[in-house]
Amino acid sequence: MSNLARPSSPSETLGLLDAVISARAVAGVLPGLAPATYARDHACFETRSDQRRLIADHLVTVLADRRIGPISMLSVGCGDGALDARLAATLADVLPTRPVRYVGIDPYAGSAAAFVAALSDLDRESLETQVHVATFDEAPVAGPFDVITFVHSMYYVPRVAETLRAAFDLLGPGGELIVVNAPRGVLNALVGVLAPPLEGHRQWFSDDVVAGFAEAGQQLEEIVTLEGRLDLAVASDAVLDFTVQARLTPELRPLVRAYLHAVSVPDASGEMRVPHPVDVFCVKRSDL
Repeated sequence: MSNLARPSSPSETLGLLDAVISARAVAGVLPGLAPATYARDHACFETRSDQRRLIADHLVTVLADRRIGPISMLSVGCGDGALDARLAATLADVLPTRPVRYVGIDPYAGSAAAFVAALSDLDRESLETQVHVATFDEAPVAGPFDVITFVHSMYYVPRVAETLRAAFDLLGPGGELIVVNAPRGVLNALVGVLAPPLEGHRQWFSDDVVAGFAEAGQQLEEIVTLEGRLDLAVASDAVLDFTVQARLTPELRPLVRAYLHAVSVPDASGEMRVPHPVDVFCVKRSDL
């Protein structure tokens, strides 16, 4: 994807997506990502995107406003703690003497251990860290929490509205529920076509989250879109698979790469990148 690449027309892009759809129909349901390599491939994927930095910058701004009293935070789908370590440091440093309770939930034991290590490495005496190796609906967490985040983890819950209600019930007065989720867009058009169902349901995108908040009876404070960019010019097969959330066949790989090339746009430096936006949703609890 050089910066001299000719932009593709909408018809060319649709034609490439149609080719992917046809090849996927021949291949049948693709295997999902293996839990044993998920964290590794996720880390490699993140090095090719500026999205995590944009998310961290945005959430740091949100959390920096919390300057009064002890604070309790729950990160659902905490992963390896790369993002949460920065957020926990922000909370601890805003008021160094106040207690900060930081709880993570992740279904993978390796990721949960990395989360604890990342927060322990901060060496903040005021920071108490806990983690549960479980899904959100199985984790034995007790509120109230001041902040609850679902950063790229709402995709995997069985029912969005039910999860939002349960999370909202864990908030204390003035608590914030923050969901960070991908819109459909040109990149997730591939995910919608290629990714296998997740325990009986498809992956949820931003429109599903909006519908979930409405069904849960929760009023959104705001929706912020962060315009990330993703460099997939020379991505490995493992990163390509992570991008579409499925193990691709040899027949599908060149079609997927051609489509990603077609939807790429120049960044500030003129290099071609795949649009990698993310939406940030926030609701606040003020009824207690």
